[in-house]
Amino acid sequence: MTRVLIHGAGRMARRVRALVPGFEGFELLGMISRIRPENGSATEWFGSLENADASADLLIDFTLPGGTRVAADWCAANEVAILSGTTGLTGDDISALESAATKVPVLWASNLSEGVALTTALVRQAAGSLSVDTKVSISDIHNQHKKDAPSGTALSLSAAVMEVRSEGLSTPSATEVDEPVFSSRREGEVIGEHTVSFELPDEIIEITHRALNRDVFARGALKAGKWLVTQAPGYYSTSDWLGLR
Repeated sequence: MTRVLIHGAGRMARRVRALVPGFEGFELLGMISRIRPENGSATEWFGSLENADASADLLIDFTLPGGTRVAADWCAANEVAILSGTTGLTGDDISALESAATKVPVLWASNLSEGVALTTALVRQAAGSLSVDTKVSISDIHNQHKKDAPSGTALSLSAAVMEVRSEGLSTPSATEVDEPVFSSRREGEVIGEHTVSFELPDEIIEITHRALNRDVFARGALKAGKWLVTQAPGYYSTSDWLGLR
């Protein structure tokens, strides 16, 4: 039985909480947030990590930059695996996750959808097959409430392109090739749509992922979390989880 804590009370954290009962082998110990979640009477609530149940096996973090650093420090101190889908992380957040990874399993991803992980693998393959001077553009469309732009997923897709391009150069250096051009739109209640375009002479290759329901991210978090708790301490990605390269 995997005993899980959910750090945060936003949309994603609430969806994870809603899906836990349907996942075999999970026990929800509670949610941690500064404000008690609405309709959360059936779930144990902790106002801070200091008061949370340290017997957990896994902490799923969907908070804000700054909150992830606190979560990483707490997990390292209490030997609890941490999976985070928080975007817009600061340098301190990333450092805290890297430090925690020396003691516990850590998985951070800007997007925990299995489909996005496969999309990233396809983008990496396309980038490696095309000339490094191929023009690449990345568009992301999200709901009007999302603040960061480009999205964390768009940035991760760009990083995948640049990683492959750098490996293909005789003297690896991402500054020697053009980076992808971003285009971000925030409208309505769009869950998330990302398109990577490779512009060739007289043709364009497009790789698109559309999320139709926020539950794809919540299910991905739980599936990845179930895998993560079986791993040794280290810093993992969705590619590690799904065996993609």
